[in-house]
Amino acid sequence: MPRALLAVLVGATVGLSSSAAAQVCNGVASFAQGAVQLFGSVGFSNNAKSFGGGVGFGGSGLFGQATIGRTSYDNIDGSSRLLGFALGYQVPLDRDRSVYVCPGVSIGFASGPNNVDVLGNGSVVLDLRETDYSFGLAFGGFASQSPGTRIVPTGSLALVSGTLKTTDDVSGASNSQHETFALVGFGVGLLFNQVFALRPSVAVLIGLDDTSTTFGATVSVNFGRKSHE
Repeated sequence: MPRALLAVLVGATVGLSSSAAAQVCNGVASFAQGAVQLFGSVGFSNNAKSFGGGVGFGGSGLFGQATIGRTSYDNIDGSSRLLGFALGYQVPLDRDRSVYVCPGVSIGFASGPNNVDVLGNGSVVLDLRETDYSFGLAFGGFASQSPGTRIVPTGSLALVSGTLKTTDDVSGASNSQHETFALVGFGVGLLFNQVFALRPSVAVLIGLDDTSTTFGATVSVNFGRKSHE
């Protein structure tokens, strides 16, 4: 299976994950303001479009989240169903609690597309599955704090291990391709009343050929009990 196909699938899956919401480090409301967070995300690159949503939960420090979504491809007939889970911890870096770092781990799964006719003559018809593991750090801080609106620039760096498995429906043969690469992300969160957030973002893969920049956006809202930071 060409490396380009792995790049398309990995880029779409990781791009959506990078848009997911979690704490001030990612430019959204802290779980200290509401223990439950609902969010929706979109991601676009040169060859794929992803849509998804999920739920997060936590307190002023520890947090977790689950994401579901779907990716469609410009050059592949079919789409992928996405499922992801993440766990992290938010740590303040100053006494004023205006700058934070969040170490975190995540796992993502992509199922499909299926029945991909690679040569166009029915001789090689593939089903695809992908699994991604990542570990990284996210940083975020309050650049502006008016009574109702906060601006939160963010950055992140993660090491990702991605595996693409293909199964040929014709021959029954299976093949796996593995890559390790880095994911760099940037964003700016617009936080309203410490509960609602809008965050545009950019994600770039480093160390994997034939990838393109993914542009995304996340909308989130926190509710439920508050904790003390």
